[in-house]
Amino acid sequence: MTATGATESSGESTTQGLKKSPTSMRAQLAAFVAASGASWGWMVIAVLGSIVLAGLDMFGVAAMVPLMTLFTGADPRSGSTAVFAQLFGTYDVAVLTPIIAGFVALVFVLKSACTIPFRWWLLGKTTNISAEAATELMRRYVLSPFIVHRTRSLPEVYRNIGDATQQASAVLLGVVSAAADGLVLLGVLGVLFFTAPLVTIFTLVFFGLVVGGAQRVLRRRQRQTGEQLAEAGIRSWQFLLPALDGFREARLASSGGTFVRGYGEARRASARASRALTLVSELPKYVLEIAFVVAIVVIAGILFATGTKEAALTVLGVFAAASLRALPTLNRVSATIAMIRSAQVGLGIFVEAADELARHKSHEERSFDRVQYDGDIVLDGLGFRYPDGDEEIVRGVDLVIQENTTIAFVGSSGAGKSTLLDLILGLLTPTRGAVTCGGHSIDEDLAGWYARIGVVPQDVFLLNATLSENVAFGKPVEEIDERRVEDALRQAELFAFVETLPDRLHTVVGERGVRLSGGQRQRIGLARALYRQPKVLVLDEATSALDNETEYQIANTLQRLSGQLTLIIVAHRLSTVRRADTLVYLENGMIVTRGSFEQVRDMNPRFARLVELGELN
Repeated sequence: MTATGATESSGESTTQGLKKSPTSMRAQLAAFVAASGASWGWMVIAVLGSIVLAGLDMFGVAAMVPLMTLFTGADPRSGSTAVFAQLFGTYDVAVLTPIIAGFVALVFVLKSACTIPFRWWLLGKTTNISAEAATELMRRYVLSPFIVHRTRSLPEVYRNIGDATQQASAVLLGVVSAAADGLVLLGVLGVLFFTAPLVTIFTLVFFGLVVGGAQRVLRRRQRQTGEQLAEAGIRSWQFLLPALDGFREARLASSGGTFVRGYGEARRASARASRALTLVSELPKYVLEIAFVVAIVVIAGILFATGTKEAALTVLGVFAAASLRALPTLNRVSATIAMIRSAQVGLGIFVEAADELARHKSHEERSFDRVQYDGDIVLDGLGFRYPDGDEEIVRGVDLVIQENTTIAFVGSSGAGKSTLLDLILGLLTPTRGAVTCGGHSIDEDLAGWYARIGVVPQDVFLLNATLSENVAFGKPVEEIDERRVEDALRQAELFAFVETLPDRLHTVVGERGVRLSGGQRQRIGLARALYRQPKVLVLDEATSALDNETEYQIANTLQRLSGQLTLIIVAHRLSTVRRADTLVYLENGMIVTRGSFEQVRDMNPRFARLVELGELN
């Protein structure tokens, strides 16, 4: 299957998954906030703040009633104008008009002044919840079982932690903002109802039908746009990762253009979806502008038909002032609803991912310090089958790895060497049997077991950071023991090279160690394992990609370490394992032969043939 084909297939499955929404938005938001570790106490502040702002808007609009009464020439001794007249001790229109107008301006200015810090606080709270939720999702991914992680799609993981979390945050902010705007509208409607009940009822019904009808028509399109954005997000990652992480292979295969075109198509699809979302968010605004003109005409007709000219002008003035507050708020609510519907797709993705991760036991990185893993490593009737597999990969392995000895696992591809090693490391859990050390199962305290182990993989992952940061992998810079780093580099026979560098331990190695040779990268991996001062050192095909001279030098390094710690080696290159105390030949997940190098060669014709091909006999 081509890269494009694979992407399209993944995109289709993603879209199908997005259309399932088993929980309500309220439940999804609750799960999102819970994932961030935040309580709902902040919502009380948000509600109270919204009520205060709505009250200020309501007072501002209410103060327009006596002001419009004065403008129309009505008697200041009656109605709400009399309250201001009595308060300031004058019925002079020339004095009352600027006083009331100043009060209206003061209320609206105060409302705007209060809105800025309230909005700042609200944005800070919701964005912090988003950051904490994304961090929690990453924590769950990082601490999930290795066997589950192996089946994941990295583009989907990146999309879930990034885009989906941002969309979930947008839903949360949108719901809170829509609630606050709703309170403002209710306050304005309350003032209008007190001023002109019949006209207010008409306004409420009319605009309710307009807004509700527009949202009903656009609802499906808003949801589809959210699905398109989510699909475009995962497709862009599917092209971006191989183009950059596989830069060397992409360059040599002249396939960079293919990945760029695929990424461009995904980004353009995202741009089209964003344009559609913006348009469907703005459409209600234009509908409301037209509806507002119609409403004013109808309201004017009702007022002049049911009251005096002065009363009609007063109410029209109040409605005009109220519309300056209500119409933008109503537009904002409509746009927010559109955003919520489209972003709810991302919220659903986040919640689904978080729920899926919560179903698995999380790895504990802190040791309980209750188990001392000293002594021999014992594999007792070890068997393993993958959950989706029909046959066992490892079958009935019984073996004792004596402390401070060197043991090597060999065999053809598919013999089960890597799976057996992952069982010994504790990355996989046996489906039968157990792995123990010093009489204790390694599952009793995996973190404590890992603290005793140093691993050198075939492909050493290097950070775009300094040598010391790469050797002390995962340690905060301020906690790195540079003397210990130097000792590890000396043991790995790399310190002489480090001393030739201008910045020595603080030399940046480049992304994935691009400035180093393959042998140097492998030696950094060995130094990293030795920095941990392990009791058990594991080499997983660590020399398979090295030249003969470098492989020979590392073999000599391992020989010097022999007897000081337990060495477990998995290798195809037989020169690496020739000096092992015990050689174990695996076939179909079972131990076929064990003994010294010479004993296994003499007893196992297949291994003897491998030795012959390697020209080692």
